[in-house]
Amino acid sequence: MKMSLVVRTTTKLVAPFLVTYGAYLTIYGYESPGGGFQAGVIFAVSVILLMTAYGYRRTRKHFPLRTVQLVESSAALFIVGTAIAGLAFGAFFFNFLRPYIPGGTVMTFNIGVALKVGTSFVLVFYILSRWVDRD
Repeated sequence: MKMSLVVRTTTKLVAPFLVTYGAYLTIYGYESPGGGFQAGVIFAVSVILLMTAYGYRRTRKHFPLRTVQLVESSAALFIVGTAIAGLAFGAFFFNFLRPYIPGGTVMTFNIGVALKVGTSFVLVFYILSRWVDRD
């Protein structure tokens, strides 16, 4: 079933703002409420909105399953790498190196969490959409 022109046009207009707000939450999440999880959900919602407006198959062309899986796995490794890098320099997440890295590695950790959460939600909706698409 094809969505109406109004839904598709609204999606084209709203999705970039969702991605921008998600990036804002990722970057400034350590200074204010918000952060990686909320940003990841907003990133996923923008892709899910595209999936709803344009369909499962068309969205999969722009965001292939293998690419989403690769980003999810890389994000998990990035999160672990951030933790290990902090331990390697004698601090937990660089929290004690304040003059050199403001906020420690919270911002880099938020980037990893946002990518991990966003791609995880997108994968869940890919699986659900594929299951519904069979019926």
